[in-house]
Amino acid sequence: MAVQQPPAPATPASTPTPPAAKKGGCAGCSMGCLGCIGVVLILIVLLVGGGYFFLVAQAQAGVASPAALLVATTPVDVGHNDGGYKPGRSGQSLDTGSSVRTGSTGHATIQFPDGSLMRMSPDTTITIQAAQLTNSGNLKSATIQQKIGRTLATVQKLAGGATFSVGGHSVSAEVRGTEFEVLVRPDQSNQIKVFDGSVRVSGQTTVTLNANQQIDVDRNGKLGPPAAIQPDKTDPFALSRQCANAVSSGASPGTLQITTGENLATGQTAEVGYNASGDLVFVALCYPGSFMTLSVFDPQGREHSSRNGTSPVTGHLSTGPGRYRAVVHAIDVPGGEPYVVAFASNAACTPGNVDTGSVVRETLSNSQLQQSLSESGASGISIQVQGVSSTSARLYYYSNIGGTEISWTIDFYAATPNLGWVLTQITIRGINVTTQVMDRITSAGASVSSIPTDYVVDRVYSCVGSGGNMMVIEGHRG
Repeated sequence: MAVQQPPAPATPASTPTPPAAKKGGCAGCSMGCLGCIGVVLILIVLLVGGGYFFLVAQAQAGVASPAALLVATTPVDVGHNDGGYKPGRSGQSLDTGSSVRTGSTGHATIQFPDGSLMRMSPDTTITIQAAQLTNSGNLKSATIQQKIGRTLATVQKLAGGATFSVGGHSVSAEVRGTEFEVLVRPDQSNQIKVFDGSVRVSGQTTVTLNANQQIDVDRNGKLGPPAAIQPDKTDPFALSRQCANAVSSGASPGTLQITTGENLATGQTAEVGYNASGDLVFVALCYPGSFMTLSVFDPQGREHSSRNGTSPVTGHLSTGPGRYRAVVHAIDVPGGEPYVVAFASNAACTPGNVDTGSVVRETLSNSQLQQSLSESGASGISIQVQGVSSTSARLYYYSNIGGTEISWTIDFYAATPNLGWVLTQITIRGINVTTQVMDRITSAGASVSSIPTDYVVDRVYSCVGSGGNMMVIEGHRG
């Protein structure tokens, strides 16, 4: 492994030629140019045009809230309205009143369909008090109560009037699009750090924190003075930011994967896996101090080692798509320290499905959608990927069949192991019926669903490339 700072952005490599189409995946459909998810979408919208909207919407309903749980390491438990806790699972739905707690070795992420995330460290407990989307698919409001522990919230830019709030003990942090950390200590004092954007912190008084600032708040809500973020060997989320920056140059933003570990002591090792669809893979190891090293095994099983002990330890490998394994070695770390491993790849934003038998990549571009609709002979229908996000994708549908105008918006995200989706805007004949339809869907069971695939979904993102706006699903088999 060439251990150095990642190179300047390179021309994206071409996407490998996909294998021959085969039956399998969701509904056993032929992959074709749109992939299985594209076929599912076409079937849904054609049924809509045929006047079966309410039947289809209720049949597709699966879960009750625009949030999903992603479990990285156990134990992670889920409860509801202060009831008993049960082991949580990746892809599990979380509705209002849901509580999530991580054990001493547990790591979890709360995924919202607009791409906003909340990462949870071990020994952390949070409750979702509210979560609502706008008709355009953006997050309208989210209120999280944090009882104890450490979280990192990465919030997509919110429209005017929308809010994302995390409440600690006697204090709350409210944002409109930023990345910030909340720590609630066992003595019920709090600490809030801002890594990007700004955060409005309210306790006995109110202050606005800007990027690279932190503030301490006592158990009674008394705010201390804002200060520059101080080094903290127990905080893995500051390391996450460092590692994300270390692999960003030359990589596609949606391919980023960050894995945190709380404590690695002398003589111990930890392993992190990554499924890459690009030809070039970037990797970084970050830790507070002492001495750790990194070994990366490429898809061919070859080891690329680094003895560099200065954080971040970085490297890039031009060994093609496939499964990568990073092994972290704690050489001299008395008492143990947290660590972070970040991976990313240069997967190009170009249409084309990939299935190597281990790594899967499905794309859905505006050019593909237009071509498929044209070849099908469908008229009065348009489907578009809208916007760009590193953690989600949005599809907009419009039809005018028989004089009946219908439009809707769907947000997709990785509800690992499945593909999560939620309807966020519905109009019929120019009348916004989102509330009425969602009420009907909710009364029938839910407003969010997930689509099973024959592979594990790792990432969902959207980008702009040669085929226009494009939705990308990356995953793996086995």
